[in-house]
Amino acid sequence: MLAAPAYGQARPSIFAPQIDYTAIGWFGRDAKRSARIHRTRDAIRYHATDGIEHVVIARLDRDKAWMVAPALRMAFETDLTGLGLPPAILRGRGFQESAIRSTSVDGVPASQLRVKRDAADVALDATALVDRRGVLWRLEGTGTVGGQPGRLDWNFEDVTPGKFDAGLFEAPADIRVVPVAGETLLLTLRRFGMIR
Repeated sequence: MLAAPAYGQARPSIFAPQIDYTAIGWFGRDAKRSARIHRTRDAIRYHATDGIEHVVIARLDRDKAWMVAPALRMAFETDLTGLGLPPAILRGRGFQESAIRSTSVDGVPASQLRVKRDAADVALDATALVDRRGVLWRLEGTGTVGGQPGRLDWNFEDVTPGKFDAGLFEAPADIRVVPVAGETLLLTLRRFGMIR
């Protein structure tokens, strides 16, 4: 979940979408099902229908996140800092990006980037494919969040620019919203196999 505060960036960055867009995402090397992603500079919406349908919404401008389970008519609300992902990190603070090569994707000029961060709270060593609009097409590498190691194998397709209804980035008004600690939400997501 990555965004940035300003559109005026000259070079591609995984933290700087210059357009709002939606895409189909595949998460994991052996992903069997995809998820729909909506991305703006201040928010991400992830909607998956594999297993238990769920929606994860992150608002960088409010330091809030919700995990919505439509079948349960519930949403769990927490702050991004509690998940180990403060907005400053999601906006790219402390990361180094360097261009590896120029290419194109879906007919749009793009760059392959090396993305690194070496810090105790969040570390990453990855390569990314980003087009000139700031659309993220691929992110692959390893890292840690709060000492927990993990691997990123994200691939995106069917990218469509667009403007979205602001309601997409809010917990639905007709369901129960339960505040939880970030650690509790992570345990819930792991229990239902939504994250590893």
